[in-house]
Amino acid sequence: MISVDMIEKIQVQFVKPIFEDDFPEKGMKAWLTDIEWSDKDESYKLYFDFKDFEDYNEAYFKEQYYPNIHTEKLGIKKPLYTAKEAGMYNPKYSVYFSLSSDKRDDELFKEEIKEYLRCVVIIHW
Repeated sequence: MISVDMIEKIQVQFVKPIFEDDFPEKGMKAWLTDIEWSDKDESYKLYFDFKDFEDYNEAYFKEQYYPNIHTEKLGIKKPLYTAKEAGMYNPKYSVYFSLSSDKRDDELFKEEIKEYLRCVVIIHW
């Protein structure tokens, strides 16, 4: 179970992207390393570490980014690039997750996050 006041490191797999314009794709794995509630943003902030799963996740990167300054350095011309090729990938990633409610509700969070993340392994510190 994914909890908000975590004392564990949780391996998760993305069921679908939390934010559609970011690189994590359905099927990718990462460590969920922390979850914080932000009163200012009225949402949870989730912290992920993809480093241990880079080889596994390689197959999930889609070519969906347009050419940019990073892709010019590759010397490969094509219409779309992966997040890694386009400089959009960072193994340390964080994202805000908003609930259907604008108030902190950890029980609701546990239910709604299931649409986006699947718990694979829990590591107790």
